[in-house]
Amino acid sequence: MAELIDQKFMFPRVPVAVVDIGDTLEALLIRSMLESLGAVVTLHLPGTPEDFLTLIGAGESVHQYLIICGHGDENGFVFGDYIDEIDTSMLVEGSLPPPVVAEHAKLKGKIVLSTCCETGGKAYGDAFALKGDAALYIAPDGSPEGTDAPLFVHCFFHALLARKQTAEVALERARSYDAATKMFVGHRGND
Repeated sequence: MAELIDQKFMFPRVPVAVVDIGDTLEALLIRSMLESLGAVVTLHLPGTPEDFLTLIGAGESVHQYLIICGHGDENGFVFGDYIDEIDTSMLVEGSLPPPVVAEHAKLKGKIVLSTCCETGGKAYGDAFALKGDAALYIAPDGSPEGTDAPLFVHCFFHALLARKQTAEVALERARSYDAATKMFVGHRGND
């Protein structure tokens, strides 16, 4: 991906993508929070599951840091119901399962963070980090309260951007805040 103009400033701004797949208030909060930490944020609003798959399959066009905001359940990322003209064949009871992500993800070297409940297990870790080639995939292996996810994101990116710590150190720092943030787990890719 070509370097963004914000990365050439005297005080460079790190590009981060926020993807809203069903929790707009959280996505907007996280966007503002990241901007306050010096990031330049692109907000993606995929309207369909296919749009989301196009985004995670965009390879070099995807920012180094990608945050997925929405809801999750035992089947995966919750997308819900659509009109008949929208292709939802990849969904299981309205949710996008890990095997579909694994088929489409092309995220070589990216750091992906999901705030969606139940998306931190091994199946999603494998889909993003191993099959999708992300350097690190972080998500809750459980169901944190709604306010816990933005807190985790803030702690993680504060350590990463403001303190200039590695992603692994930032993950452990963010996880150490309390029991709810410990639900967020990291899955390393094939470095």
